[in-house]
Amino acid sequence: MLLKSSRLGPWTTLLVAGTAQFLVLLESTIITVAIPSMGADLGDGGWLAWVLSGYLLAFGALLLPGGIWADRRGQRPVFFTGLVSFAVSSVLCALSPGIEVLVATRMLQGASAGVLAASALGVVLTRYVGSRERAVAMTVWSALGVIGAVAGSLCAGPLIMWLGWPGVFWINVAAVAILLPVAWRVIESRRGAAVSPRVWPAFVAATGTAGILAGLSIAERTVAPGTAVALLGIAVVVGTVLAQRRSAAPILPVGLFRLPSYRAATTGLFAGNGLMIASMFACSSHLQGEYGLSAAAASLAILPVALAALVVAFLADLLIGCFTETVTFRLAGVVLIAGAGVLLWVSLTEAAWGWLIVGGALIGAGLPACFVILNRTAYAQVESSQAGSASGFTNMLTTIGGAVTVALTALAGTLLGRPGAYGVLLASALFIATLRREPSHQSAVGRPTSARRRAVCWRARSARPVRS
Repeated sequence: MLLKSSRLGPWTTLLVAGTAQFLVLLESTIITVAIPSMGADLGDGGWLAWVLSGYLLAFGALLLPGGIWADRRGQRPVFFTGLVSFAVSSVLCALSPGIEVLVATRMLQGASAGVLAASALGVVLTRYVGSRERAVAMTVWSALGVIGAVAGSLCAGPLIMWLGWPGVFWINVAAVAILLPVAWRVIESRRGAAVSPRVWPAFVAATGTAGILAGLSIAERTVAPGTAVALLGIAVVVGTVLAQRRSAAPILPVGLFRLPSYRAATTGLFAGNGLMIASMFACSSHLQGEYGLSAAAASLAILPVALAALVVAFLADLLIGCFTETVTFRLAGVVLIAGAGVLLWVSLTEAAWGWLIVGGALIGAGLPACFVILNRTAYAQVESSQAGSASGFTNMLTTIGGAVTVALTALAGTLLGRPGAYGVLLASALFIATLRREPSHQSAVGRPTSARRRAVCWRARSARPVRS
């Protein structure tokens, strides 16, 4: 059913919300290429690492409150608050006169991104409620997220070459200026069901999440204090979850973990997000550190990875229709193992850097299909009234997964060199490939028969132009 406020078609809402998600994940990876230039211009002062980790910390901390605010106040006002704040904080980042100011504005940008990401997914879940249209929506959502993360490393080099390091922030301002008038027309204000007036558990959980991410960041330099902070954050989150399980009106959707499909899907998203971010970081560092590529050349070298992710992302729904979710997921897992294996082989043999791109492209090809299926499974049984809180809760868990994997990759690289770092990536790929997951509701209820799958594939082949 078309939105009354939208004259641009039934899927425009998805494209607007998905573009917001694209920008959020773009900013999480584009910065990795720009950090050396920032250090040369603004100095280090012991704060340079926090340009990256500060964004991730604030992002993870505000995901859950952002989703709950969207349920309580309505999707539209929270979405626009996040979008405008993201643009304003990007301007402040680009104009930062020193490294300390840049870290502070990056944390503000991360907080804005957390609110924006949670409310954007809530918009999608409340707009597309039918099993089939939600499956399509989650396919596009997952594809845009993966492409955004990969495109970050791809476009960073040219932006730095043309505009300097502030260019990685000005691109957000330009994108929001284009997106804002379209979003104003299509985003409707929808609220979830009445929830408990006590919102403090969300802020306590956010504080614990921030403690976990901060502890992981500190542990990269000083193990004991970082471990203590991370353990304290874990204790706070676990305590809050246990208290919410006994609450008559829980503000956190911990009841979702009673669903085996949700538990398996969020575990896979936890590992998959970590594999995505850590592999991009490791490959970019390897290309610049050992093979001597410039920032611009390293960005262009990532082009096959972006193309592989793009192709598979748009073919994911067709592949699922032809082979079922289970078969597609297993095939994608094999591709991930092969990609991580190639990266490990390169680090052990010092092969040509082209093989590094081959491994990255395989990971780029495997991740979109995994994310599409895992997101479908995770949100298949989520009620529209819980859309914001469920999206914030799930995104918080996957953000922690990214931080954990990056921290483990950095630690293994310090102790064992690059083979150790790529070994962590291989372990993540093996975990995803062997994950036991339940099919999504759409898949279980309306799973296509063999004849229907053949018809889908035949229609896809018939649509191709015939060569003369």
